[in-house]
Amino acid sequence: MFQNFHNRTLFRSKSAKSSLLLPLFVVLFSCASDPNKRPSPLRVEKAMIGGVSVELTYSSPAVRERQIFGKGKEYLEQYGELWRTGANKATTIFIDSPLLVDSIELDSGMYSIFTIPEETEWTLIINENWDQWGSYNYKESEDVLRLQLQAKKLSDMKERMRLFVENDSLKFQWDQTEWAVQLANPL
Repeated sequence: MFQNFHNRTLFRSKSAKSSLLLPLFVVLFSCASDPNKRPSPLRVEKAMIGGVSVELTYSSPAVRERQIFGKGKEYLEQYGELWRTGANKATTIFIDSPLLVDSIELDSGMYSIFTIPEETEWTLIINENWDQWGSYNYKESEDVLRLQLQAKKLSDMKERMRLFVENDSLKFQWDQTEWAVQLANPL
């Protein structure tokens, strides 16, 4: 009888309910807000290219036993279709001074990065609208740069998508695909 009375009295109190639920919400919220616990964690890569600061921000999806690039509904990213080059919000690049991407000069500022994957050749797109979710609001008229890049097959599979700067090149690796484009200070 005391047990029944105690349970009923304890859960009738709003402060008791709150004190029991608060730790649960704290744990759930911290997992949801921690970028490293997301399926596609947020990554920030920083580099210097001849005195120009470059910062890449993207969400890094994983292969997770999926077929990534190809043609057909069984593939996550379709050949010949625009891709945000990551997950969630559009991938961005920030440069604090003008930068040559291949041989095309890009003014300082923040941009979004999109690609159109193909088996051996990808289209790299730099777009002036950097603040967008995915590619839903993408407009070709806002492109500031488009380049054709040769894609190579990696000998070892990369589980997580990675976009980074190495040896003065912007590089992409995911699954068994990689590409690179040369970066330089125009001065």
